[in-house]
Amino acid sequence: MILEAFVGLLVALIGAFIFITIKYTKSVSEWILETSKFVYFTGHPLLDDDQKQEIITTKFKNVFKTLSIVIFKTFLIILLIIIVVILFSIALLYLREGKIIDFQSLNILQELFPQYLYKAPFIIGSLVPILFIPLLPKILKNSKSNTNEYSPIDKFLHYTFLGNNSLAKTLFKIELSLNKKKLSSSAPIKSVYVSGLARAGTTVLMQYLGQLTEFKSLSYRNLPFLFLPVTWPKFSSKKKVKEKERFHKDGVKHSLNSYEALEEPFWLHYLGNDYIKEKIVKYHNVSESIYEKYNSFRKLIAKNKIYLSKNNNHLLRASSLHSLDIKNGNITKTIIPFREPYEQAKSLLNQHNMLSKLQDEDEFTLDYMNFLVHHEFGMNAKVSFLEEEDTHHVFGLDKNSIEYWLEIWYIFYKKVYEIYKDEENIYFFCYEMFVKDPRQSLVSLINAVELPVSLVDSISIKKFKPKKITDSFVTEGKFSELYTKLNLIAINNKK
Repeated sequence: MILEAFVGLLVALIGAFIFITIKYTKSVSEWILETSKFVYFTGHPLLDDDQKQEIITTKFKNVFKTLSIVIFKTFLIILLIIIVVILFSIALLYLREGKIIDFQSLNILQELFPQYLYKAPFIIGSLVPILFIPLLPKILKNSKSNTNEYSPIDKFLHYTFLGNNSLAKTLFKIELSLNKKKLSSSAPIKSVYVSGLARAGTTVLMQYLGQLTEFKSLSYRNLPFLFLPVTWPKFSSKKKVKEKERFHKDGVKHSLNSYEALEEPFWLHYLGNDYIKEKIVKYHNVSESIYEKYNSFRKLIAKNKIYLSKNNNHLLRASSLHSLDIKNGNITKTIIPFREPYEQAKSLLNQHNMLSKLQDEDEFTLDYMNFLVHHEFGMNAKVSFLEEEDTHHVFGLDKNSIEYWLEIWYIFYKKVYEIYKDEENIYFFCYEMFVKDPRQSLVSLINAVELPVSLVDSISIKKFKPKKITDSFVTEGKFSELYTKLNLIAINNKK
């Protein structure tokens, strides 16, 4: 009995050794990823039929190639394990009975695969290694890339249900049909948007507002089934919450419960080609029909609370969206954070270099940012154009230079200022004032969105350490002039 159990253990260990040696898991992962990309490109929201056909032909070849490798390795594992079992059967027969298998015997299969293979001792012995499977993540932890937080299955789900246009819209149609009662309410939708150029403190501001129970927003729990905002969180709520620093390496931590800029995939799948171009994301209008769908999207997320969204692309459609909200009796406020130009440009440059490196190491990181339409920096960085004008000189600048990001800052906030400075319910918010006196700045913000100022006392506020401006040249010329104009109309500027 002990000998059979020991043989079972040895067979399992040898099988595991073969499994690892031929890199079976890696091959399966590659097949899953290639299949994911094939599904993604068959329903890519920004490609026309000719472009899709050209790409998916290549992707299909990759799927076939990786699947063939998986099938080959599967048969190889089975064949080698059979050979190992046969060798152990021969050895065990010799140890027990002192004889060698007669290969001319009529019972050759019974001798090569004896009855003990189907009995408890051998089976238990062969299953013992399974007990160590839970330890594998800890054992392999140091060998995993820090940029690769998603398993092959996670990536497959993102490519399929977040990236594929047809499947994303189908999910949303299903969600609408499942929640007709929740959508029947005629109560006005209240919304607050935090939108500006990246690295202006939008995330911290979002996290502070997110502490108030009056607000509701999308969180990481909604991924990858973003278009099932009611149904999917019921399942993902069982996942453990573990807080960690985000990839920006800026000290800001997040978890599955953290509110984040996740609404843009809605606009990608319904308006993608209207505003996402090769080098730019452009100012655009929202049609009545798309607005109705977006209204339903907000209702399902907010659940009778104030819909909160951090979305840097919101300003590309804010005028249109605000007008439609007013027309339909909804109440919408937009907060536009801005920051001292050089400090913001320097932060953008640092993030551009960091993200570009991550995207170069892991293709999924690039695709993931494309799913979410995060083109602020990185390998697929695009310029936000709020109005068509002669600003194409920026494309001749080096993205790895501070000059490029300063121009990006100027182009963006110049137009934001011109378009929104006199707009009702749109407020500018100074990051430096926020850092200097976060509580008073939040009081100004809460007051602007017409909530009781006393709510500020329920927000856990972190004390900032203001950074000193390290380069004086940005306090001169057009950058300084624009920054001064923005400051003069900031709601948190102590006039």
